[in-house]
Amino acid sequence: MKRNILIVAVAALTLCFASCEKEDVTPGGNGNFGNTPKVTATSDLIGTDWTANFSLGDLIYAMTGMTLSDYGCQFPEGFDTTMVFHINFGTEFAHITFGDNMSLINVVEMAGGYTNEEIENMDLAYVYDGSTHTGTLTAVGTDENGDPINYQIVFTYDDNADTITINMQFANAEDENTTINFPLVFHRDAITA
Repeated sequence: MKRNILIVAVAALTLCFASCEKEDVTPGGNGNFGNTPKVTATSDLIGTDWTANFSLGDLIYAMTGMTLSDYGCQFPEGFDTTMVFHINFGTEFAHITFGDNMSLINVVEMAGGYTNEEIENMDLAYVYDGSTHTGTLTAVGTDENGDPINYQIVFTYDDNADTITINMQFANAEDENTTINFPLVFHRDAITA
């Protein structure tokens, strides 16, 4: 199995990647997506599942402004470029999981050297404000001195589209003072019959 590997520092709290197959589903909520209860408060998120899909090519283009063909390259035949990640909102934490074709690697400085570990999922505390349509996912980590620090990822909810968007930001490789924005749009999952 081929895996996409994304290396991140803890401070980035960058989410990523999985694969997905289409299947017949029954809509969640009350059985009709058009009548799905909108998210107006944090409690409306409890028990909901959301999925974001994007292609590796889209991410490369967002980060570089070029496609692989612009570089004279292409993905190998049969290489799955579809990336997906899932959020399940529990009573206290948003559980973020990744699919089978990705690995999220955390690189940590330790005793003057570096080590890495695979992150299989992330549990982030969350809160949502219906009046502003924004929320935050929060985790506690450590800074370069080993002191605790809170990391927050802001998300917005669109009640017309029933989507959650996280605007991922990456440092520009040519100018580290410039960031590149990549909107990651999560759609509410249907419940499998």
